[in-house]
Amino acid sequence: MALKDFVSILRPFNCAMAALGTFIGYSIAVKTIEFTQEIGIAMLVAFLICGGGMVINDYFDRHIDKKMHPNKPIAKGRIFPKTAIYYSLILFIAGNLITVLFLPQISIIIAIVFTVLLITYSAILTKAKYIGNLVVASGTAITLVFGASLAGNYLIVAPLAIAALFANLARELIKDMEDKESDTGTKITLPMIIKEKKVLSFIFLDYMIAVIAVYIPVLLLSFGKPMFVVVVSIANFMFLYSFKETLKKDYGRAQLLAKGAMFLALIGFLLGVV
Repeated sequence: MALKDFVSILRPFNCAMAALGTFIGYSIAVKTIEFTQEIGIAMLVAFLICGGGMVINDYFDRHIDKKMHPNKPIAKGRIFPKTAIYYSLILFIAGNLITVLFLPQISIIIAIVFTVLLITYSAILTKAKYIGNLVVASGTAITLVFGASLAGNYLIVAPLAIAALFANLARELIKDMEDKESDTGTKITLPMIIKEKKVLSFIFLDYMIAVIAVYIPVLLLSFGKPMFVVVVSIANFMFLYSFKETLKKDYGRAQLLAKGAMFLALIGFLLGVV
């Protein structure tokens, strides 16, 4: 067991994105860019809880990963399953304990609820993935709300969180379409239980909700500098282009476009307060 394995199993980029989402949610809520001790603590909490979720997911998927992803630390035997469980528990407990000690009550509730959701997803909902998709898709949305909870102001963050939720849900469904054959026998996904045309309809609907929701702060709440509109509009174009690639069954490219669009959208959210 090497240190690099304990770092890689965290998926540090995903955890960094959770921390970034927390900072963006806070910045939108206070309508300025500032780094305080409180937001620094909240970002650390988001990183730790996200990391706990990544580790426990690999623990429960270890048998599948031996066939599908044999190079992952647990699947390859570089981290023992029992060690992974202890590691995830330490991350979850540390994140929630820090929240209890230093952050507001609503932040504590959000942290605990998301911890429970991550554990439930890994332990139960990966098999019923058509339900579990909602938990995974909510990740970015919850970090935005978690950041906003420090200020107690959710008016502008709420529609942006909804946009993030539905855009990520579309990407999860695209991934399920790509993995339909490999998931057979281990998971139940939406493409397995309904026709492809209906799945495509859901993906398109999710993207359209995201595209519309992101403009609500501009149209109704007087939020967003010109660069916000420009950047999120580019992100929206990328989301719709992702759907076009999905229709062509180029699922890998569609997911890549969706990931890039989500990152760009988050930057756009931050530019709204610059």
